[in-house]
Amino acid sequence: MQNDPLAKPPPTARFEARQPYGGSALLFHIEAGTLWMAREVFHPLRGWQRQDLSGARIARDLPGGCCTAFASALSVVVPGRMQALHLAMVASDGKGDHLYLSLSNPAAQLPAMAAHGVVQGAAPAWTACPFDAEPAPGRLAITRVQIGDAADRAFVVVDVVLDADGAARRARYAIDLGRGASSSAGPRWIEHRLPIDGGRVLASCLGRSRGGWDVDGLYLAGVAGVAGTEAQLLYAPLYNPFNPLQPRWARQLELPQRRAAEAIAACRNADNTSDLYVAAQGTLYYFSATNQNEGAQGLALGTGPAFDGIRSLFAAATGGRVTVWGLNGAGQVICTSAPQVTVADPAAWSAPGVVLADVDAIAPSPDGDGTDYTFFAHAGDTLVKVTKAPGSTHWTHEEVDPFID
Repeated sequence: MQNDPLAKPPPTARFEARQPYGGSALLFHIEAGTLWMAREVFHPLRGWQRQDLSGARIARDLPGGCCTAFASALSVVVPGRMQALHLAMVASDGKGDHLYLSLSNPAAQLPAMAAHGVVQGAAPAWTACPFDAEPAPGRLAITRVQIGDAADRAFVVVDVVLDADGAARRARYAIDLGRGASSSAGPRWIEHRLPIDGGRVLASCLGRSRGGWDVDGLYLAGVAGVAGTEAQLLYAPLYNPFNPLQPRWARQLELPQRRAAEAIAACRNADNTSDLYVAAQGTLYYFSATNQNEGAQGLALGTGPAFDGIRSLFAAATGGRVTVWGLNGAGQVICTSAPQVTVADPAAWSAPGVVLADVDAIAPSPDGDGTDYTFFAHAGDTLVKVTKAPGSTHWTHEEVDPFID
């Protein structure tokens, strides 16, 4: 293999990082209309080897088309259960967007992944998910895809703009991958109407409250009201677990003084429930999976300048600790953590520290087995890998080398 001078780290701040349990780090990004996966390799030389995940399928189905968006997820590590790598891509043919999914690829063992074609040679097995809801739009634009990290099954949510007769409407759909639909019918699009009346959603993420009947939901942070200033923080199941076509219920979560959430992150537990972390006006709040009923009050974990203007928030449990990363308005990456058994004790959390500055975007990549804490940061034209070993207070920084095709 030779280094390709064009195969550089992600040229934009839109990338995702995943680290399978006991495996190598994976980076996903779009370059020149192609979805790429780069895998960190150590033999015969250390570096990054990348693979085209989208080109073959798009060339077959949509000649001249390109990949415009993607999503990835690793299922939470559960003893005795295979960890799965889920992928989604959006392909555009100039007339509209098309959704493709590649779910439940074995992630823990590289030979098994190679058999699925995700790590070596062949492209992954993509399943086309044509839009089948009524009424059919004249043009479908997909703006975002989210995939949940539950271990029991994959949940997929798609944000779209529907153009019918020249009138554009934003909508959100849950993709029913089999429950409530025959396997021969294929994936079904079920509209997830926004429970924020007359407002807009500022942040959302997938997770599951305790007692969710094995169905994921969306945590939604937004504003409502005539002036668009009424803060709302909601948990809304994707669909009614007993009948996907029946209405489901949403629950209002509360912050002190009705503060507006700036960023949110769900931390998946081994039982597939999720704790919720919320950054709002310089404070980090916590909602346990058992404290997400109507009117539940968030617990303040810490306050300080590091939490001011949080733009993105991430949370993960690894090695018996929960770590929360944030990218604040000053372009600083902040990090705080606590033992998983004492996350509800504000005194158990480490003081939030600035790990890196002048950053455009971050993608945490916890490995699940507690051997290290890793995130990737995009700053200018540079992609940096930042790692800290358990029990250490020192973070090591290294630039990601050019990829190898």
